Amino acid sequence: MARGTPCLRLWQFLDRRRPRSYYQRMKVFLSHANSDDSLARKLADRLNLAGLTVWDPQEEIVPGDNWAKKIGRALDDSDLLVILLTPSALKTEALRRDIEFAIGSKKYEDRVYTVFVGPTVGAGKDMPWILFKLPHCQVESANDFDNVVKEIAELANSGTQAPF
Repeated sequence: MARGTPCLRLWQFLDRRRPRSYYQRMKVFLSHANSDDSLARKLADRLNLAGLTVWDPQEEIVPGDNWAKKIGRALDDSDLLVILLTPSALKTEALRRDIEFAIGSKKYEDRVYTVFVGPTVGAGKDMPWILFKLPHCQVESANDFDNVVKEIAELANSGTQAPF
């Protein structure tokens, strides 16, 4: 397309009239235990396909980086926090820290979604009670992520709590 055509001018006009955030994808921080990397990758891939940008520590943190600083910056830059819980994940200190940060942060008020993966019996007794007050879903496996992704995308686009 040649420079100065009506289409180009229209896009330039739209860029000035809309906030920059209008053209950016919603940023998601996916908190999970290292032992659940493959499960988290499956959820992140589906969230990306749904139009969300998921921060990936494997791409963003390289040997020698200050990982705590990088994670802190990613939390600050994210618009939504998704917590991926499995029975074994609840035993990790890093995941508990992310949960405490999200619950105590004004930024993440109404912007936290928990996905508990595992048997229904374990979800109630293992999941911290405060997470039941926030949008959440329990699924048996990654095969059930379709509805989860839909709910997370709705929460990301609505700016309010999703129904649960």
